[in-house]
Amino acid sequence: MLPLASALAATAPVAQGPPAPAAAEQRAATVGLTVYPNPSRGQITVQLSQRAAGDYKLRLSNIIGQEVRTIALKPESSSAGLQVDLSDLRTGMYFYSLVVDGKVVSTKRLVLQN
Repeated sequence: MLPLASALAATAPVAQGPPAPAAAEQRAATVGLTVYPNPSRGQITVQLSQRAAGDYKLRLSNIIGQEVRTIALKPESSSAGLQVDLSDLRTGMYFYSLVVDGKVVSTKRLVLQN
């Protein structure tokens, strides 16, 4: 029987380091999402600074997590600024999330003062 130290040395080395990020995660690392003004009176501008292909959405949720709006974003048209009317929503705090290829990559807060 081998001593413990010899047995551990005889095992195959274990791969170290983080796994390679998926394509959506790589794109998300370079995506810049800007929503202004914040706080807003119902009219916001959404800017997306990304040129790679992919499925981009802006998901707006209320304070208890219910999705109230989803907006498809196209990087080529969103880079100049996409006007969004939220004046039909109640005054309060909302959360907007950038969703890339079905995965939430960032979430921030938006205050509406309608």
